[in-house]
Amino acid sequence: MKLDDDELLELLRRKEDAASSYVHGALAQEREQGLREYYRMPYGNEEEGWSQIVASDIQDTVEWVLPDLLDIFSSTDKAVEFEPNRQQDVKGAEQAMDGCNYVFYKQNNGFLVLYTAIKDMLTVKNCAIHWRPQDLETVSSVPFKDATPEMLAVMLQPGDEIESAEQYPAQGPQGPVVDEYGNAVLLTKGRIKRVEKKRIVKVEAFSPNDLLVERDWTSPLLHDCPYVARQITNATLSDLHLMGFKDVTAEDLRGGDERARSNRLESVNRDGETFIDSDDDADDSMAEGCLRIEYVLADADGDGIAERLCVYRLDNKILKKEIVSHVPMATGSPILNTHRWDGMSMADVVADLQMIHTELLRQTFNNLYLTNNPRQAVLTDSAGTPLANIDDLLDGRAGGIVRHSREGAVTPLVTPFAAGASMPMLEYIQGMRENRTGVSRTSMGLNPDSLNNTAKGRQLDMTASQKRIKLMARIVAEVVLKPVFAGILKVLTDGEMEKLAFRLRGEFVEYDPNEWRDQYDLTINVGLGSGDGEAQIAKLTMIYQAQLAGLGMGLAHPSHIYHTQTKLTEAAGYKDVQNFWAEPPEGPMPPPQDPKMQIEQMRLQAEAQKFQAEHQMNATIEQLKAQAKQQESQMQLELQASNDARDGQREQFKAEQQARIAQAQMDAQLREADIRAETERYKADLDAQVRLSIAQMTAQTQRDSLVAAINTDMQKMAAEQTDGDEAA
Repeated sequence: MKLDDDELLELLRRKEDAASSYVHGALAQEREQGLREYYRMPYGNEEEGWSQIVASDIQDTVEWVLPDLLDIFSSTDKAVEFEPNRQQDVKGAEQAMDGCNYVFYKQNNGFLVLYTAIKDMLTVKNCAIHWRPQDLETVSSVPFKDATPEMLAVMLQPGDEIESAEQYPAQGPQGPVVDEYGNAVLLTKGRIKRVEKKRIVKVEAFSPNDLLVERDWTSPLLHDCPYVARQITNATLSDLHLMGFKDVTAEDLRGGDERARSNRLESVNRDGETFIDSDDDADDSMAEGCLRIEYVLADADGDGIAERLCVYRLDNKILKKEIVSHVPMATGSPILNTHRWDGMSMADVVADLQMIHTELLRQTFNNLYLTNNPRQAVLTDSAGTPLANIDDLLDGRAGGIVRHSREGAVTPLVTPFAAGASMPMLEYIQGMRENRTGVSRTSMGLNPDSLNNTAKGRQLDMTASQKRIKLMARIVAEVVLKPVFAGILKVLTDGEMEKLAFRLRGEFVEYDPNEWRDQYDLTINVGLGSGDGEAQIAKLTMIYQAQLAGLGMGLAHPSHIYHTQTKLTEAAGYKDVQNFWAEPPEGPMPPPQDPKMQIEQMRLQAEAQKFQAEHQMNATIEQLKAQAKQQESQMQLELQASNDARDGQREQFKAEQQARIAQAQMDAQLREADIRAETERYKADLDAQVRLSIAQMTAQTQRDSLVAAINTDMQKMAAEQTDGDEAA
């Protein structure tokens, strides 16, 4: 019997509950703990007044591994290559490889997708990538000018709108242009608003917490998994309408979604706070709910064979269902657990070491705090009253006073500094982390005291430390990148995609995906154990030399040399190989030569090279001699010019000195004359002041004498008057 919607809905809800019990249960707690330790949040056992530092082992390990993994996949556009199975598929495989790389890295932000996925793998065990076809509407503004009405009608496409337009008369060599009726010809300039619809392949990395996988699935590869789902917990009504689900209402999103809300994980930020997004009830278009995109194996048509169904549904409403060819999702972990779809993260590897490291650091700092600020022993009297001021003791300022009523009432409790014994343990923990992760201080360039600090030794350290990273890169390529590229190819070849037009190796190309097969053999070009960049360049250079030697013997073709040079250019860090090398024309391999003839040719070439080298050496010697003579003459001229300049400077200095001496003598004479004149003026002023003082004194003496004589006469006259009065 066919599976109706009610039975399918019940099946999907059972599958979701079974997967959610694990993903949103124990796995969610482990992921949250890993994020808390990555962001160095408190463990919860901190004590007030003591050290609360948290070590950064997980964060350091993740941030050191992440650049190497990203560099492996982003330094080349051919991390994954398609290989044809038949001769007639060679061209299609090459076009498919270039087209899929364009879709992943250019049409989508491939670097950001890889960064998000790899960082999720390193911190929360798994990543989650989803690819699917998506219809986009792009709005562009196209300018035009000098357009007649006929030209403008040809330029306008269905759906175009004229944003702005301005008409002006057409001008010719003889002035304004008129038509056959004598009317002025008008031209138009402005801009056309053009809305273009196209179908692309959308590739995005979403939160692993929104990925549901069959509980008992035993592989990170999901293409055969019975149940895989993605929960878009914050899907809005506007998003659903853009997807084509016009009959969905805000009540459908808000109404029956309590199960999804109960499973929704609380987001954790760097400050340790938690929050849950809430719906905006004021705007129905922004009403949020949980949209599930589920891929389940079920017998929908009742033929006894399970088909892969893709179902878009809300909690209790199926929006869309269709039969698909594969599961367009991928997940992966840096460390795989056999017979399980979920793996281990770098946080799982280093978590216990970070906790031990944190505890040792806290004890070390606590010991240092007590050593620098020891506790105090305070005597008390018989009543238990302290003999010192407790407030003074609690004030730890340098140079502070402590008041006490008895000598010896306060005694510092000396804490011995025992933290030095923790240093070997800290070093041991560091060594354990390096052994587990492969990220060593030597490989990071942070250990100047390493005994293996030679160029060869550092290269060996780098190669050894990168083995784990290369293994992780290989895992990422096999379980994540390989399914993603195979899935992109399937979406491109489903018959609904438009032609791809882009720039490739300096040329503009246009590929039709409908001409490709929907699958090819995939080859991974990363994690092959070929050493670091310098080692690859050295090996490729050796291969190139061998190819040159075997070119004349028919052992190599120009295309082989071109391939080697492209690999050398990519190993040097350049992606635009077409700007360095031109691909040789296709043709048969040159026929091998007779060994005797080849030896004779090599001898003639060697003699020619020897003659050319001797000729070039003699020319170089003569040129060096001429340069030496020219330099000697130049040096003599420069020496003579320097002597002449020095003599001229000496004479000029002598003249300047004599002029300074004459000026100084003249200045001294002038100063002497000024001093003499000043002295004469001073003497004249002094004589005048003396004469004036003598004259003033003489006048005063005469005035005093005259006054005294007048007083004497008046006294005599008074006496005579008195005598006369008495006689009378």
